[in-house]
Amino acid sequence: MRSPADMDIVQIDISTKCHLNCSNCTRLIAHQPSRDDMALQTFETAVNSMQGWNGPNKVLGIIAGEPTLHTSFEKISWRFAELWGGPTSNEGKMPIRDFNEFASQRLFDRGNGRGLWTSLGAGFYKHYETVMAVYGHWNTNTHESAGYHQALLVSRADYIKATGMSEELWVQNRDDCWVQKLWSASINDRGAYFCEVAAAIDRLYFGGKHAWPVEHGWWQRKPEDFGSQLDLCNYCGLAQPGPSQLDLLERDIISDEHLALLKKIGSPAIKKDKYELFNRTDHVEQRKVDTRDNYIGGGGAGRRVGIGHKSTKPKKLSCVLVSVGYGEDLAETLPRNIGLFDEMVVVTSSTDERTQALVKEHGAKLVISDRCFDEDHAFNKGRMLNDGLAALTSPDWIILTDADIILNPDTRDLIFSHSWNPGCLYFTERMDRTVTEGQSPSVNMEPNGYFQMFNPKALAIRDRWPQVMSEEFCSAGGIDTWFCQQWKRENLIGIKDFAVEHLSSRFLGENWNGVTPQTGKWRQLGILTTGGFSTFLKMTTLPDVIKLTDTLFGQSKIIETKDVNEHVRVLPDGLEFMGKPLGRSHIHVAFKD
Repeated sequence: MRSPADMDIVQIDISTKCHLNCSNCTRLIAHQPSRDDMALQTFETAVNSMQGWNGPNKVLGIIAGEPTLHTSFEKISWRFAELWGGPTSNEGKMPIRDFNEFASQRLFDRGNGRGLWTSLGAGFYKHYETVMAVYGHWNTNTHESAGYHQALLVSRADYIKATGMSEELWVQNRDDCWVQKLWSASINDRGAYFCEVAAAIDRLYFGGKHAWPVEHGWWQRKPEDFGSQLDLCNYCGLAQPGPSQLDLLERDIISDEHLALLKKIGSPAIKKDKYELFNRTDHVEQRKVDTRDNYIGGGGAGRRVGIGHKSTKPKKLSCVLVSVGYGEDLAETLPRNIGLFDEMVVVTSSTDERTQALVKEHGAKLVISDRCFDEDHAFNKGRMLNDGLAALTSPDWIILTDADIILNPDTRDLIFSHSWNPGCLYFTERMDRTVTEGQSPSVNMEPNGYFQMFNPKALAIRDRWPQVMSEEFCSAGGIDTWFCQQWKRENLIGIKDFAVEHLSSRFLGENWNGVTPQTGKWRQLGILTTGGFSTFLKMTTLPDVIKLTDTLFGQSKIIETKDVNEHVRVLPDGLEFMGKPLGRSHIHVAFKD
């Protein structure tokens, strides 16, 4: 045996929840009378107790049944990142086609010292963004590769009785146990242990009676200091030559002594007869374990993620677009785009009968709203988008696009064949059908409103869902810039594989204030950047009063034009507006006549 101080991995066991019931699970999941989570404060104590153990190539791991099912998995993970290890990871932002290959690569990443043991599933998908950022090292096993789990619940007395093995040899095998040599010490919600399997046994049967206090330096104990925890080995058959079971069968091999103990605690698996009694005649095979990876099947060479496994792939693809006065363009684009989506929402005004008729004809979901005109706004697209997003049913991945955009016919196939990080906003190329006056080149590769793909689970926006759009911009200009800047710059990911076609405008800014702009409304005049003011309206003189709205925070202020320098400053790294630095963001400038 070895001291935890000599181990390169130590586990914190945070939950007894799991979506699987694998045969002979070392966490004894099928026998848990209740599914419990470790408290956040207990987790913090566990991490802090390991200070001094950490070092190069060492990993402090999170394990459970399935740790991502912990009710507070996200809080635990980000707290973990604060307390332990190196910087967060930048991996997993590009779309992933082969998740098995990606997961296998993560197995060899010990850079930030934080590890996750996972079987993927719904919890992983829910917390995909957090997992990618916090955990460098993964040990993934979806249990779809015909892995064999050795029988654990065979007691010392029952094993010796069935096999005739001497007490001396049993102890010799125990002291040379492959689990303790290759796997990890552990901390659970009861305390600390020299062996992760011993921890699971003590928690299930004895309520943590044998646990050590989780205090700094507990891991420095040597085998001669293990004391009464060695008694837990009397309930474990893993150190002895013994049988195994295909994990997918969901049936434990157990001995008589364990059957009595499991009945006493109310094991759900025993109540359902999901077990086989250990019998030396029927259970004679012996697993030979010399690496940590045997449990993935294929003699250690199996897949970590099963062929066809879909828990990391998109579940649904939705679309939201606004069309007010764009009926002729929509007549060309809608029939070509609608088949790419599980749900398409088109938002239009009460007077746009052409758009309404097209939406009904092609089976999209129609949302009628006139909020774009409220508060004397010329065309507040942000309000329309919010109304469209609120109309979605159980959305997963969403694409925002425009009525004058023809999407790539391969869009759906590409999206559903890859895994995407909800922490990112994805965009693509836009190719103009004709040249737009004053705009060159005719190919756009920016995260603008013609194509923005995102997930409502994104940490950047989820607290505001479904009202995720600013409603401060009086025109269609500025809202897409504001939206993309809710993500960190490194999380704006351009993918050229699904370029779109744009039914081009005649000039930049055409129709941003609506197809038929009205006087007496707040209308966009142009933008203010570190390079000065530029306008798409051919005005030679600025109005006396303007409205400024920044595209980072969405702050608005109506001022006299002559006072602009009192509210806007040019800093070395960008603009400052209303006392807040905007960096690369610009300011939307509007007027009212």
